Amino acid sequence: MNIEKFTKKKDGFYNLNLDNSSKILIHEDLILKYDLLIHKEVSNQFIDRLIKENNIYLIYNKAIKYITIKMRSKYELEVYLIKQGFDKDQINIVIDKLCNQGYLNDIEFCKAYINDKINLSNDGPKKIISILKQNKINSEIIEEYISIFNEALQEEKINKLISKQIISNTNKGSNLLKQKILNNLINIGYEREVILKCLENFEFNDKELYKKEYNKLYNKLSKKYSGRELEYKIKQKLYQKGF
Repeated sequence: MNIEKFTKKKDGFYNLNLDNSSKILIHEDLILKYDLLIHKEVSNQFIDRLIKENNIYLIYNKAIKYITIKMRSKYELEVYLIKQGFDKDQINIVIDKLCNQGYLNDIEFCKAYINDKINLSNDGPKKIISILKQNKINSEIIEEYISIFNEALQEEKINKLISKQIISNTNKGSNLLKQKILNNLINIGYEREVILKCLENFEFNDKELYKKEYNKLYNKLSKKYSGRELEYKIKQKLYQKGF
């Protein structure tokens, strides 16, 4: 086969047009490396080798675009590239290259992820650690950098979250509300002991709310019940609301 012409594409790639009407996408580095000029004769074996070598450039280009959007872990990038259908051995070559160039660094990823979650989310340390482990970050690295999320910082964030939940749950009794707050904060990664410690600093005054809920239930249930049965039904409903 002979090379007929080159058509410039984006990101440094060219379509190499052969005289058998086939086209091959090739990076400009390979054009220079193999001195691929118009009318040069090439064999099938050479084309196969060229395509395989060019895949490294395709993977590298895809990887750079992916990690430019936001910082990624090595594992996260590997999973992404495998889903794109690339060869795992070639992916490993690209990942090693990116690490050597400083574009990919699990320590920096870990530090940045922890800082972002502390400053930009309500996630607690347990949830952060879980996500980092899913990204195959070394446990020793996680342990070293999660230490900035100390108990004092946890308490500060927990206190703010408790205050918000108290304000947004004005129809729940203290027992139910405390349990709901505890469950919610455990689910987003905070330590149970630290949550309980913080809850002790908040007053849950049920008197006014109890009176309000009692009157509401009385007006509703008295249409159907009376006497001891009415009182039992009201107390049952109040218990369900956490009183």
